[in-house]
Amino acid sequence: MLAQTVDANDLLKKMDQTASKIKDKSSNIEMILVNLNTKKEKIKKAVIIQKDGDKKLFRYTFPESDEGIATLSLPNGEMYLYLPLFKKPKKITNLAEGSLNKSDFSVKDMANISYSENYNAKIHQTRETIYILDLNSKNNDMEYNHLIVYLNKKFFYPEKIEFYGLNSIEKISTTKYKKIDGLWVANEVTMQNIKKMHKTTIIMTDIKINQGLKDDEFTLEKLSGSNKNEE
Repeated sequence: MLAQTVDANDLLKKMDQTASKIKDKSSNIEMILVNLNTKKEKIKKAVIIQKDGDKKLFRYTFPESDEGIATLSLPNGEMYLYLPLFKKPKKITNLAEGSLNKSDFSVKDMANISYSENYNAKIHQTRETIYILDLNSKNNDMEYNHLIVYLNKKFFYPEKIEFYGLNSIEKISTTKYKKIDGLWVANEVTMQNIKKMHKTTIIMTDIKINQGLKDDEFTLEKLSGSNKNEE
């Protein structure tokens, strides 16, 4: 019997569908930042809540110098930063191009995007447990115009992604998963910056999914840690 032809763009859609089963998520985060040249480590801690892939509130709890710093991501690329020193959220337009509080993740890296809507795929290679997909962006709005995705054949989640700029590889992410309420959920993600010789690992604990988080958890009042409107 002839084997069925596998379409790379269909695989990409299945990957998106797997991610979309998680409607909302909350967790505690430990962020380990490592200089690969000196082996020096820094530890940061945070809490995060997210919904629908385009609503996310991220708040640092450790170290003391970062405590209370928070970002709020909303639909259509709208983003806000809260610094306790200034007591008021500020709309930001250029943070997405930089790093998330000196980590190896940019704000765009932390966003949940639809890969099938933004990239065209072809199968680069097939191995025993993974498909290796070659992705090229459909438009110029993407931070990375070329990706190599290592897609788990059985569960359709990405185990590894290589991020390419115009000329060379820039970052590599690897992800571990655990099963929660019958769904595979990322619980550890490492992003390595090739040029900077630096990596950041995010370890998530106390993960809760599909709790029915309300939209009013993702407001400027919540970002500033207050339920009252600030003047």
